[in-house]
Amino acid sequence: MALCALVMAGGLGCAEVRDPPDASPRRDALGPSAEAGPSNLPPCSAEEAVPLDPVPADVLILLDRSGSMGTAFGAGTRYDAVAATLVEVVGAYAQHVRFGYQELPGRQGCEGQGLDVCCVSPPVLGIGADSAAVVGAILAAEPVEGSTPLASTLQVALGYWSGLGDAVENRYVLLATDGAPTCTLTGELASGGVPTSPACADALAVVSALAAVSVRVIVLGVGPNLAENVAGGGPCLDALAHAGGAAASPGSPGYYAASDPEQLRAAVAQIFGGVTRPSCAFRLFEPGDNTEDEVAVFLDGQRIPRDKPDGWKLVEGSPKEPPFVRITGVYCDQIQAFAIREVKVHYHCPVCVDVTECTSDETRQEAL
Repeated sequence: MALCALVMAGGLGCAEVRDPPDASPRRDALGPSAEAGPSNLPPCSAEEAVPLDPVPADVLILLDRSGSMGTAFGAGTRYDAVAATLVEVVGAYAQHVRFGYQELPGRQGCEGQGLDVCCVSPPVLGIGADSAAVVGAILAAEPVEGSTPLASTLQVALGYWSGLGDAVENRYVLLATDGAPTCTLTGELASGGVPTSPACADALAVVSALAAVSVRVIVLGVGPNLAENVAGGGPCLDALAHAGGAAASPGSPGYYAASDPEQLRAAVAQIFGGVTRPSCAFRLFEPGDNTEDEVAVFLDGQRIPRDKPDGWKLVEGSPKEPPFVRITGVYCDQIQAFAIREVKVHYHCPVCVDVTECTSDETRQEAL
C-alpha cells in the first residue's frame, strides 16, 4: 500500500502519450446521459465511459549483483534494499505486470574462473513467470565478486525480447545497478564511467538496439553521489537512461536516483506507476450520426476545454478507423497519477471550446 501512496503523491508527468494500439472500441457504457455536467450546460444525448485501468506491461528485471552491491546501505546492503523493494513491487503489480528476471554477472560457465571474467547468462526466469518464482530468484541472488558485463547481458536480453511473441506492447528492461559497466561486448575488461569509454559505449549501442524494437530501458542508480562520481559511472548511467527511452527527466540525471533506502522506495514506486499508467488517448465510439463538433469530454463530472494546452483535442483516424481523443496538459497528468476516477465522452452536445462559452445560444453560435 505504501508504494501505491507514493505513486499518487509522485505527480507523474505526461512525458509520452502513445496512440492507441488498436482501432477497436474500448467502451463499457453507452446510452442516454443522466447528467448534464455543470449547471449552465444543457444535457448531451449520449455518453460512454472510458476505462482507466492500469495498462498491462512486460518488465524484465535486470539486477546487478556485483560485489559493490554488498556495500552498506541503510540497515543492510545495497542489494538487500533493492531486493526487498523489488519483492514488494512484484507482489503489488503482479496483476498488471508480467515480470521476468535476469542478473549480472551471470551464473553460468563462470565457476572457478576468477574475478576477471565477464560472466553472462540468459534470463533466469522469462517474462510471464509466476510472481512467487520471481520473488524467490531475487531473494536467492547474493552479491558476488566479479565484473559487470552490462553490454553482453543486455545483448542476451535483446535476443530474448526478439523471440518473445505476445500481445503486450508496453515493454521494459528495469536495470538496477550501483555503478559503471566494466566489460565490453568482446568480453574485455574496461572502464565504463563515461559514455565514450569502451564498456559504456558498447552498452549504449545495445540499449539503442533495444529501444529500436520498442523495449525501453529504465535505469535505477543505487548509491550516494552517483551524479558527481565520474569514475563510478554516473555519466554513463545518465547516457544509458536517455538512450533507453524511459528517462526519469529530460535533464540530468536521466536515471532514477536512489541515494538512500527511502529514496529507493520512492523511485521504484514512481517507476512502476509510470509503467502501468493509463493512456491519455482513446478511440471514439461515434454513435449514430454524431459529428466531431458534438463531442465533449468530462473528467469526474467536469467538462474540460477543447483545443487548449490543458484540455483535449480530436485526432483524425484513418478512413477505416474512427478519430480518437487525446487529453493534454494537467488533465493528462492527473489521469496518469490516478487522480481521476472517471472519464466520460458525451455525444450530441452543444459546441463549446471552453465551458465558459456554453452559457447562451449566442456564444454557442460564436464557437461554431
